Amino acid sequence: MPLYEYLCPTCDHKFEKLQSMSATGSDCPNCEQPAKRAISVFAAVTKGGATEMPSAMSPLPPLGGRGGGCCGGGCACG
Repeated sequence: MPLYEYLCPTCDHKFEKLQSMSATGSDCPNCEQPAKRAISVFAAVTKGGATEMPSAMSPLPPLGGRGGGCCGGGCACG
């Protein structure tokens, strides 16, 4: 089961919940109002020395346009 991140629009509480992929949502544990699933990124760790790990996280590249993502020139398909 995946771990989903939620943000409550009523009280701005952020929380995580372990749910099945078919779950449709969750209520906020603080105010019990419906919360919205937040978009989150994941971290990937590979085997190897400390030299392979980045010293700081860089921002995500912009979507669309040149130089990024599929059909934006970054994958050589477009």
